[in-house]
Amino acid sequence: MSSNSNRSTMSVVQEMKLALKKDMAAAVFSGMILFIAFMYYKPVSTLYEMSGREGSYIDVMAGFLFSFFIVVSYFSLKRLVEMKRFFKEAMAMSRMDFLTEVYNRRALFEMLELEFNKNKRFPDAKFCFLLFDIDNFKGINDGYGHATGDTVLREVAKTVVCSVRKTDVCGRFGGDEFGVILPYTELSKGIIVADKIKENVSKLIFGPLRERFSVTLSMGVVVVPAGSGVETMEQLVEHVDKYLYTAKRSGRNRVASPLDEIAKGA
Repeated sequence: MSSNSNRSTMSVVQEMKLALKKDMAAAVFSGMILFIAFMYYKPVSTLYEMSGREGSYIDVMAGFLFSFFIVVSYFSLKRLVEMKRFFKEAMAMSRMDFLTEVYNRRALFEMLELEFNKNKRFPDAKFCFLLFDIDNFKGINDGYGHATGDTVLREVAKTVVCSVRKTDVCGRFGGDEFGVILPYTELSKGIIVADKIKENVSKLIFGPLRERFSVTLSMGVVVVPAGSGVETMEQLVEHVDKYLYTAKRSGRNRVASPLDEIAKGA
């Protein structure tokens, strides 16, 4: 069974049913072969004859029990392996966004919970969180169609994944909003990553030949160090949302962070 997170749940269930039928047929066939071989070689009778006793009638019962045991053991082991693979794939599917193939909102929150736990355990722990959306995405859907909008979402997600480290986490927050977790990252470096993502996404080209267009991002960036007082998802979202909307109000296609407030105060 392949592990593609972009498959539908129904296709996985259908594959499991087909695998079950094949395994049942293989188990029954194997049992018949074992039973025939057992009856042909008659091992129980041979042992009884060596001891001077008659035991031919036991061969049928012994052969049946032996074949039944082998079939059940084989079938159970095969089912165990298939179910393990099935649940592994089902778990991956439940954590991934079907369209963009990055983490979904629930998985992103689970990853954030891990970062909050690190902050509680280690006094020097910290992480940056980026929240951004695609500027005028509704206009893209209305003007070019939802198929083009889906393509934009997929390509933006792919570009974000290619723009960050393997240890960083990218997820679709909802609609055209995405979140990125940067473990053990200072705010200044988080802003550099945000600018890199914004620049790489701006290079993407979409639409038909005569109606080419590019997209821009509005991004909010915050750092959450240990002891900051931000300890829940609700607090974090409220915190970073403020800077996302600051970026939008400032003309979009920009990154906003607490450093902007520091700069203004200076």
